[in-house]
Amino acid sequence: MQLNDIRHRAHADLMLTDSHGEDDTFLWEYALRVAQSALSIAVLPGVHNHHPDQQVVYAAGLYHASGWAVGVRAGRIDRGQVLLAPLCESTAEDGAAVLESRLADLIPEEKLRRAARVVRSLPHRETDLIEAQIVTEARNLEEFGLLAVWPAVRKGMIEGKGIQAALDTWRRKREYHFWPARLKDAFRFDAVREVAKQRLSTLETFMEELARQHMGHDIADLAKTANNHAGHAPVET
Repeated sequence: MQLNDIRHRAHADLMLTDSHGEDDTFLWEYALRVAQSALSIAVLPGVHNHHPDQQVVYAAGLYHASGWAVGVRAGRIDRGQVLLAPLCESTAEDGAAVLESRLADLIPEEKLRRAARVVRSLPHRETDLIEAQIVTEARNLEEFGLLAVWPAVRKGMIEGKGIQAALDTWRRKREYHFWPARLKDAFRFDAVREVAKQRLSTLETFMEELARQHMGHDIADLAKTANNHAGHAPVET
């Protein structure tokens, strides 16, 4: 299905460079994860019976992110701000235009038009395109699990914030029951929602340990244990 050809073309279109001319892989790695996740979702029970076109799914999964690359190269978007805001209509339109231009020689015209429609539909909640539903599920999975950590770190570095800011954001989301609501809202397919739940559980464990180490509780607990065994007074923390 020429998926490798699509991948190689997308790599050239999505790989950004930093101020020193070195590769910035952030956008490319994100797009590739989404496309690969979308292919896996497309063959899940309860999804494959809708007969999604895998070539359309893969092309749209990769090129929905190309609008950010267009913005960076045109100077409209700072490279450090890539993916930090929701996908808007103008960015989706840019991505669809790149897809139509760059893949015209690789996939049939009907599939090309459908893949572009998928990209244009992504900023909107409701769509009748099964391929758009699949790509949306794959994009939403990026919010759950350890994959969500790296964009948060990148954002914090840009804004000059430290670990505590990320922990505070995590705590507020838990206090306001953000995650149960997001799990319910973000996924159409039960199997994908279950994967998101598992990833969220892993993320919760990670954030708890991050908070513990940030506060130095791990070393403090070790000191308390050592002092107790030696019969010394406990160390105050």
